[in-house]
Amino acid sequence: MPNLRLNTITLAIAGLLSASLQAQDNTIANNETDVEVLSVVGKRVSYANNSTDNNMKYQQAPISNVLDLVNNLPGVNVGQGDAFGSDDYTTTISLRGFVIDRADQQLGITVDGVPNGGSGYAGGSKANRYMDSENTRYVEVGQGASDIASASLDALGGTLNFVSANPEMQRGARVGVSNGSHNARRYFARYDSGEIFGNTTAYFSVSDSYNSRWIGSGSNGYSDRIHLEAKSITELDSGRITARVSYDDTHEDNYQPISLAHFAKTPRWDGLTNAWTGDPDIDQNFAETWSTLRENTLVYVKGEFDLSDSIALEITPYLHLQNGRGDWMPNYQVYTTDASGNRITKGTGANMQRYRYIDVNGLPILDPNADTTDATRVASYRHTHYEKQRFGTTANLQWDLEMHQLRMGIWLEQQKRNQTRDWHNIIDPKIYHYFDKTPYWVQFDDDYTNKVFKYYLQDNITFGNLQLTLGVQQYLVDVSRTDDLNGKGKDSVDSDSSLLPSAGVVYSLNDHIEIFSGYAKNFKAISDGPLENKKSAELSSLKPETATNLDLGIRYSSDVVSMSTSLYRVKFNNRIVQLRYQTTADGTPNYLAEGDGDFDNVGGVTATGFEANINWRLNPNLSISSAITVNNAEYSEDVAASKEGADGEQLLVKDYRKGDKLAGIPEKMLTLSLDYNDDGYRAGISGKYVADYYGAAKHSFTANGGEAWNKDTISAHTIFNAYLGYEKDLGAASPFKSVDLALVMNNLTDKSYITGGSEGAYLIGAGRTASFTVSLGF
Repeated sequence: MPNLRLNTITLAIAGLLSASLQAQDNTIANNETDVEVLSVVGKRVSYANNSTDNNMKYQQAPISNVLDLVNNLPGVNVGQGDAFGSDDYTTTISLRGFVIDRADQQLGITVDGVPNGGSGYAGGSKANRYMDSENTRYVEVGQGASDIASASLDALGGTLNFVSANPEMQRGARVGVSNGSHNARRYFARYDSGEIFGNTTAYFSVSDSYNSRWIGSGSNGYSDRIHLEAKSITELDSGRITARVSYDDTHEDNYQPISLAHFAKTPRWDGLTNAWTGDPDIDQNFAETWSTLRENTLVYVKGEFDLSDSIALEITPYLHLQNGRGDWMPNYQVYTTDASGNRITKGTGANMQRYRYIDVNGLPILDPNADTTDATRVASYRHTHYEKQRFGTTANLQWDLEMHQLRMGIWLEQQKRNQTRDWHNIIDPKIYHYFDKTPYWVQFDDDYTNKVFKYYLQDNITFGNLQLTLGVQQYLVDVSRTDDLNGKGKDSVDSDSSLLPSAGVVYSLNDHIEIFSGYAKNFKAISDGPLENKKSAELSSLKPETATNLDLGIRYSSDVVSMSTSLYRVKFNNRIVQLRYQTTADGTPNYLAEGDGDFDNVGGVTATGFEANINWRLNPNLSISSAITVNNAEYSEDVAASKEGADGEQLLVKDYRKGDKLAGIPEKMLTLSLDYNDDGYRAGISGKYVADYYGAAKHSFTANGGEAWNKDTISAHTIFNAYLGYEKDLGAASPFKSVDLALVMNNLTDKSYITGGSEGAYLIGAGRTASFTVSLGF
């Protein structure tokens, strides 16, 4: 491992720091007899892991996306184009060189351990579709690896598990009203049944959220969301039944990713417009025509049973239903013909021609040089429809046998997904983007089937203060696509993994300090995305992605201080990327492209790094927390792709070079938070520093035929957030049981910065944003 000497010294320093903190804890404990116990930073497992706490919830407004809760954990960077995270299209998450963005899903997401069904834009659903922030108990992040029972096809670099709150034991209700910047408003209500039937508790909640895009004014786009949740827990003599359902209906107008040159010129505008002009060449960038519409329902029932004093069984069947649409406004219409020259309304046909005008008889003017003086301008409203039905079950058995704890389990899932694209006539582009409900052309209609079977076996062996973990898992995955429209037949790919081993050790030096080390081989199945533009013969050469993760770290916990440090090395193999995002010569979207690019294995990535975080209770009311990330991720191989030159010759271009920094991944991050809580009053301020990092590798040909290389450099930035709050129990004399007031301010200094995005296409971070929430308990 590179820099082994430096890493060893770092671990030694961390150990000495832990020892000194333990001594200080003993001193504080002698002076304070009523110190609240801190939660441990990380579970006692052989891989790095961290969880959010209440202070991290206070730093985010209730209207915010729950993904923002993990932004201050080590290794994690969350980018949201919207001020409140209400644009899934532009949401990005990076962790140790792995990402979730519109094109790549390399991190797993689960909700109470239930798989989310992927995080991609085309049919995926991140945790914000399933959970409100008020109903989020905490989020646990497994950096690099995850629990072997975790059910995800994307967990190359770890898993984010969002854990929902449990029902209250006492009957009651809460309502909350939020208002904020950018016309933000939110209503939230939750009813808890208390204990009913002698063994059951339940709650039901509903929220209604709205905010405008933070860029621009007027008709600059908006987000509108209705969300419902219900959860019940029934205690049995030898077990527990938990049932949960969530429903989410969202309309989100998107943000446009921009280039670094664009950001340098206009750091507060993404290029989308906020006024209808009647000119489709301009109005194709009208913010309200870039839209994401999604409806998600997730239901699960979890049964936990004690079969004996030493054997426990957990079974969780689940169902996920999704439908949705993605909108865009091409500034033309499409004339599609079959081989005989007859116009068709379904399928790609033998020829496609764009036109922008129709004559007085309503016929397309196909000649680009024709006189259009008396012609009528036309445009399209392009819809991509997404429908998905997903059902499955997880089953886990644990057997405690003397010094062994045996775990075994399976995950079964079947998913059916349809993706259809149709084009609608905009009735009168001079007036607005109102469109004819009946499409004039259906471009494609594809059905996708995904079948998953996973099994695992693990043994945790305890030798006094030493815990040894050995495990193995395997995924058997079949993915297929059926073309229902263009007669291309059925394409399929088997995406089975090899046996994936894992091993780890945890050693407790004393009651406060433990050393851990772990190795895991992770796997990501080939998604159905590559089937959009590859034939079966080409798919046979596409390999599933794998990653090997090695962690070495120290954890420390006491009544006053919790801390964790970790060194890691990751080797990412058979990386699948979209080599090209489909655009036209002028850089605008290629509306006719079925997919967004070409998928290929492009070699690998090697990442080494250091992560640490600490939570230090300075006194019973004041705490300080911090996290540091140092990540060095590089391409481990040269990757070449052909590119067509001016004379039609296929030129070989290196898309990535061995030794280059991985694009789009911050290398150094530091967070620092100060939180105060005393007798119902709370306040806090936090800052996150992200150092310079490479956004994209760029290449071009020089005049003499050579190659010129440079890189987009994303400038360093520091973002500050603050909150103030007050909570009081009003007692029996008041009509309300309690009141809570909360003010949250994000980006206090109104910093202009890039918050994330994909390679070469970046998101502008939101300016200063404030929200105020009043909550009443009944």
